[in-house]
Amino acid sequence: MTIEQEAAEWFARMRGPEAETSREAFEAWRMDPARARAYEDKLRAWDTTMFLANTATGRRRSLNGIGGRKVSLPPWSWAAAAFLAVGLGTMLAFHGSGRPEAQLGAPRLVTLSMDEAPRTIRLSDGSKVILDRGARLQIAFDGAQRRLRLLAGRVRFAVAHESKRTFIVEAGAGSIVAHGTLFDVELLPVGAKVSLFQGAVEVRSPHAAKRGFDLKAGESISLAGGRLGSPRAITPVEVQWPRDMIEFDGCDLIEAVAAFNRTSPVPVVIDSSVRAGMKITGSFRRSDPEAFARQVALTFGLRAQVREDGTLALVSRAP
Repeated sequence: MTIEQEAAEWFARMRGPEAETSREAFEAWRMDPARARAYEDKLRAWDTTMFLANTATGRRRSLNGIGGRKVSLPPWSWAAAAFLAVGLGTMLAFHGSGRPEAQLGAPRLVTLSMDEAPRTIRLSDGSKVILDRGARLQIAFDGAQRRLRLLAGRVRFAVAHESKRTFIVEAGAGSIVAHGTLFDVELLPVGAKVSLFQGAVEVRSPHAAKRGFDLKAGESISLAGGRLGSPRAITPVEVQWPRDMIEFDGCDLIEAVAAFNRTSPVPVVIDSSVRAGMKITGSFRRSDPEAFARQVALTFGLRAQVREDGTLALVSRAP
């Protein structure tokens, strides 16, 4: 059996009734980097399917025209294919149902576009989540556990305590086990970041000890390549994001622009002509990148230009 076939079987198994009893064996299998990559490929394929199901095109798509074609699939693929078919059907039905975002049953997807303000959702167990711009969250609650998977962006979780059902958030190659607590999880280009404000969470990774790492309130930790970094103190910028305002206090301009761009509907770029080392202080609306670019340009004697690709460029003025 190839690695891709193994990944497909694990994908189906970890979303079925055997998930908890198989988790230790699954984590051991995923320790191999090639296997972890293959599994992430399956997750991305599933994420794409779930995303398309939640678009206007996916909701209008007719499947009647494919009935006459015969498709031959290897035996190992039927479990994953059946799961995807059921999940897609559930998502199509869920979108128009008007029901709360999280009830007992099959996985459901909550998506927030980049031009929407952060949105608060109450889950069926009494927990609350705040989705930031561009966030996508898959929710799968059942009678045995509360499992969620962050597919994109950043989410704040206020977890209601339950003694019988564990609250688990999967992000990238790791997972977070929460116990009646308040924390953020953010997906980054190179992994994920967990920030804990209240309570206790256990951050697990394929390469960490079996129990994982117990994060303390006021700390954040990164997870990249299946490995945990060192914990560090949470910054004010990490706390304030549910508001539309973003504040910087003596922050390096490059870092400030990168932080702003994480949820900006229009990217702001710094031209190579701009000197390094400038520090910025101030409050800006995350929903108004044009005002942000203009204010930065005014502060540092730069020009704000709209480029052909639609980005807002900060450019040095000619001497």
